[in-house]
Amino acid sequence: MPLDTSRSYLFDILLHFIHSFRMPLFFVLAGFFTSLLIDKRSFKGTYINRAQRILIPLLLATVTILPLTMVFMISFMASARFGTQQFLITDPQIKIITAEITAAGMPANQPSLGHLWFLYYLLYFYLTIPVFVMARRWTTTLKLGWLVTSPFFLIALGLYTVCTLWFFRGGVLYEGFIFIKPHLPSLLYYGSFFFLGFLFHYHRSILETFRKYCGAYAVASLALFPLAMYFTHMDFSTEATGEFHGAAVISNAFLTWTLIYFFIGLFLRYLDFESPWILYISNSSYWVYLLHMPVVCAIAWLLLPLLLPAIVKFVVIVVGTTVVCFVSYHYLVQNTWLGSTLSGKKFNASWPWVKSNVD
Repeated sequence: MPLDTSRSYLFDILLHFIHSFRMPLFFVLAGFFTSLLIDKRSFKGTYINRAQRILIPLLLATVTILPLTMVFMISFMASARFGTQQFLITDPQIKIITAEITAAGMPANQPSLGHLWFLYYLLYFYLTIPVFVMARRWTTTLKLGWLVTSPFFLIALGLYTVCTLWFFRGGVLYEGFIFIKPHLPSLLYYGSFFFLGFLFHYHRSILETFRKYCGAYAVASLALFPLAMYFTHMDFSTEATGEFHGAAVISNAFLTWTLIYFFIGLFLRYLDFESPWILYISNSSYWVYLLHMPVVCAIAWLLLPLLLPAIVKFVVIVVGTTVVCFVSYHYLVQNTWLGSTLSGKKFNASWPWVKSNVD
């Protein structure tokens, strides 16, 4: 379906780059800190904590933020598709869009969790924690710690990810995982990153590997990124023959892991210190993620009729969304029961450029 007529190839590049590591890195970190939680609170304490911090926010957001997101997203899609600024969508338009989505090979009638899908997947991964605990112990029994912490372990990870990524067109995940019906290839793909993060915490000397070889992983990422973009494009273009699928999968699998190693190493090397900015962004990040999608869709819908360059619309959307999300967190969330639910306790922090106080 046609979207906003203000377009730029720059954003295709940006999308592919961000999508190459964003959610895999998130699940690596989620697994890492889940392993930490197990060591601190045992199984019972971990499951209680995860119910409070993941299950309850998912349920609340599903009946509040998700409907709002869908309203503005559907309004944007309908306005872009039919060329008129409109709020919501008519029955005839629903039939047309549904037919086009189905023709594109996407399920049109499955209930979707939108951007909340990652919380839903975490609940599945938490069910496997006992298995993960046994598996990480086996790495010690089999004396595999040296392998896990080696800078070359990335090669083994890349080869494994090739197997889990093979099921996806273009060697990228743009579909399948946002629906309530579990998508098994996506569960396997993202669950692997969760488990490996779980394993990394058990062999924490790998953090020094990330830090020490950060530059090398940056160079590898720079070399792999154009290849991954090219082969993904070619795989989509020649999907019937599949001649570029292997190259797309291999390049994207290794790009994902080099970027994961690079970004973790980058933050450990340059941002591993106390800062009111880091603390504030960390505390607010959960709320910002939950709220950002309806705000993005609403602003994009408002800007749709305006003949502005794509970069201008992008800046307006980013700035507007940032302001709305952080202001709402600061004044409506951080020192409330909702802030306590999301962050584990209430905060009463000043803006980071002023002062940061935590109750």
